[in-house]
Amino acid sequence: MTDNTHQPSARTWLRNSVLAAVVGVLGLAFTSLSGASAVAAEAEGAHDKAPKPIFDLTDAARIEAGKNRFNKVCAAYCHGIEGAGGRAPDFKGRTDLSVEETYNTIFHGRTTSDVMPAWGEAYSAEQIWELVAYIQYLGTQ
Repeated sequence: MTDNTHQPSARTWLRNSVLAAVVGVLGLAFTSLSGASAVAAEAEGAHDKAPKPIFDLTDAARIEAGKNRFNKVCAAYCHGIEGAGGRAPDFKGRTDLSVEETYNTIFHGRTTSDVMPAWGEAYSAEQIWELVAYIQYLGTQ
């Protein structure tokens, strides 16, 4: 006769395995977020100064390029078409955003309550400045 008192049932084993996997994933996610927060906090001081614009931010072709990118990436879920009506802050009519603040936010993202992903690894400086040109244009609308 086999003593089964020390062997978990298949159901118990499966439940414990799933729980261990979930705890492991949550632990990795927490570690990643903690690391990202530390990196973001470290970068806070590093991005006080944005680079200077590499072209005239009132150039119509650059504004149009920024508008196209904005509508493909930023508008649908976050900032809304034409920079208004999304889940994130509106840009239309805003005159309080400096070009430096706008560039830095796009490049580095934001980890505060208004969380935003960083786009500095995805876009070139030129592409980010085109987004800045379009957002500055929206401020005049």
